[in-house]
Amino acid sequence: MLIKKILKPIWEEFVYGGHLLSLGAAGILYSSAIIFNQKVSVPLLIIGYAMTQIVYFYNHYKESKVDFLTNPERVRHIEKFENHFLLFLGFYCLIFIISLIYLNNLKVVLVALAIMFGGFLFTIFFKNLTKKIIGFKNFYVSFFWALLIVLAGFFYNIHFGPSLFFLFSFVFLRWLVNTIFFDIKDIEADEKEKLKTLPVLFGKNKTLNFLHMINVLSFIPIIIGVYINLLPLFSLSLLIFYFYSFYYLERAKDKTIDIRSLSYIMVDGEYLFWPFILFLSKFISNL
Repeated sequence: MLIKKILKPIWEEFVYGGHLLSLGAAGILYSSAIIFNQKVSVPLLIIGYAMTQIVYFYNHYKESKVDFLTNPERVRHIEKFENHFLLFLGFYCLIFIISLIYLNNLKVVLVALAIMFGGFLFTIFFKNLTKKIIGFKNFYVSFFWALLIVLAGFFYNIHFGPSLFFLFSFVFLRWLVNTIFFDIKDIEADEKEKLKTLPVLFGKNKTLNFLHMINVLSFIPIIIGVYINLLPLFSLSLLIFYFYSFYYLERAKDKTIDIRSLSYIMVDGEYLFWPFILFLSKFISNL
């Protein structure tokens, strides 16, 4: 009981505090290094984590009142640290700045700042565009997550050509699945805000069927990249995540499923598994 009492707040902070998602950003950067056969940079991973944590920590705090309708657990968790908001935000910013100074790479600094401020601008200005443009939030957020590939490309001095484009497209499409799926749990709140998300317009089941199609399409860039020898053969191991997404998309059709837990843990957790799968498949291919 004592261990459970200790571990519960740690787990809640890990999930509802956004750390799982932020580590996912580091996972995408790590995966890029493996695919392009580059030495993994710990400071670059820290930048990915801290940058994402800053954006989502700010977003969750600013939208906590709206989110209470569909994310009560997360809002209650955030409220525990409400009086220390600036302290935590400052801590993440400090980690971010120190890592950028350590790398001393102007291109990396510019792309990292562009991603971070892109996240701020969505919360402050651009979210309302989803009231006018169907799915704007999904394309916007997915684009900025895919910019992590550009960040890795600049750091490793990889020419922005077809190989980066294929990997960028893969991350973009995988994140479309992620963001649209997350909108399912937010249907009630998004309807109240008059946001034109796909789940609001088409309902849960039609959205899930659409996501099955995007799930298939997301792997086409990887397959093409490998076929024309721009990506290593072991990159195909990422196709295992088709079945990963297929599982949670089908599970979401069950009316008794806790879709919030499915979203926060399984959907957000996908990107942590990418480096492990790639590392293992690369190791096997080199035997």
